[in-house]
Amino acid sequence: MDLDNLSKYGAPVVVSVLSLVVVASGCSLGESKIPAAEALGEAEYALCFSEQSRDIVDDGEYGKVVLVNEGGGMSQVSTQGMDVCSMAWADKGLFFSDRSADFRVDADGVTRFDSPKTDSQYSMLAVSPDTAVGLYNYGFTDGGYTTQVVTTTSSGSTLKEVEGGYYTWSQCDGTVFGMGEATGPYSVTGEPDTEPILLNQVTGTADGKEKNIGSTRMLSFAPPVPDAPCVDGKILFISDARDDTPGAPAQPVLSIWDTTTGAYEQIALDSDPALGPLLQDDGTGGPQTTAHSVRNGKIEWFGAENSIMSTDLKTGHTEQLFTVEGHISNSAFSSVMFTEKEVIIMVDNNDDSKFRIIRYDRDTGKELKRTVLDMPPHDVSEGYFYRNFAVRP
Repeated sequence: MDLDNLSKYGAPVVVSVLSLVVVASGCSLGESKIPAAEALGEAEYALCFSEQSRDIVDDGEYGKVVLVNEGGGMSQVSTQGMDVCSMAWADKGLFFSDRSADFRVDADGVTRFDSPKTDSQYSMLAVSPDTAVGLYNYGFTDGGYTTQVVTTTSSGSTLKEVEGGYYTWSQCDGTVFGMGEATGPYSVTGEPDTEPILLNQVTGTADGKEKNIGSTRMLSFAPPVPDAPCVDGKILFISDARDDTPGAPAQPVLSIWDTTTGAYEQIALDSDPALGPLLQDDGTGGPQTTAHSVRNGKIEWFGAENSIMSTDLKTGHTEQLFTVEGHISNSAFSSVMFTEKEVIIMVDNNDDSKFRIIRYDRDTGKELKRTVLDMPPHDVSEGYFYRNFAVRP
């Protein structure tokens, strides 16, 4: 994994990097206080916990997915671990993975498919009501860099490998695209810090390999965004256009990448100076967006000043909509999910307060619902790192 790039940008996908110095690591010890899940039941949320890649050393238990109902009750599925684990909650069930298997949990039970793979994940995307695509960071190989692409349905999983390492991901009408530094046959300079950023199609290609759609030198790196919105064939995300000059200030921009033409454009963000910086120079508090972040000609995101922000797609003008309880810093890892009408925050503020999931109205900022997990954080995590959460559609 390219830790140098990841350290530049704070987002849920980089929890494993940032948390190395602030959270004690360790596998679960003794019998869990959370019962084993038999099916989805009344679960409304799922939280994924795992060890780091370097500590996943055999076929033992190194992670878990915790299912949470509206009242805070829990059940769990133990796993062999998947660093930076991600989940996809499709209409037909919840999909997630570990290094040996892919899982589907639905009303009928928990199904496990044998599926050996690497132990570090980029993203998992629901591309149809019954299909999820998992993206995994296999790392440097002879002549390039490899991403593993695993497609899981109700009948099983298939794996393929493509060239490249991608940190920004999106799916447009079921087709998955990744953005990352040029590697292998796409390399231009041979130096990661000066390579262009590529947009590649990684599913649905004629030969099953990656297909290059476009490239840009306007970005110095691809920010870690597991599920960037795609609107009318264009992928949108908030990023940093700063150059590689040491000490250069962050330059927040709206990135827009056309998956049909390959054209890349960016619009500088501007805001009331009283809001403070939209991006932190130390890489913490990076903007979080999800597939439904765009509406009414604006992209909404979680990050600056622990707030929900709104950026105009044409002008880049950015405003604060409302504040939330969740925090993002070098020690707090709250994460967001946008639906059509709500902003949902999984609050992990690293302050010994209980994990809680809060739903806000996107128009008013009014709190609509609060689910507090009915155990202390250390009993929920059992020594694993919190990585990500999913919401029942």
